[in-house]
Amino acid sequence: MDELNDKKLKALLRDSKLEMPFSDFEDKMMLRVKTELNGKQSITKNLRLSWLFFVLGSVFGVIVSITLPMFQIELGGIDIKNLRYPVMAVILFVIIWQLEEMIKLTVRQKKQDRPG
Repeated sequence: MDELNDKKLKALLRDSKLEMPFSDFEDKMMLRVKTELNGKQSITKNLRLSWLFFVLGSVFGVIVSITLPMFQIELGGIDIKNLRYPVMAVILFVIIWQLEEMIKLTVRQKKQDRPG
């Protein structure tokens, strides 16, 4: 009985032996895994840089909108003080719009980084 089980096991193992489709299949697969891992690290780095430049741009926009009325300049016959509120509205709109997009991108990336 033991011999019969051994023969069945050997036959099963012989039949389950995998053959690689190409001689360099394993190397290509490992290169692909490495490339994907490097890509994920690059995306994470770029996302951090995006947040940094978003914050810097937002601060710059707020500073410009605050200091704009301090200058006595006319653009096309319009006093620059009269442009304060439209400029602030545009800057605020851009900041809120980009903040929303950055949050969506970050959440999407976090979901992709989670295993499972």
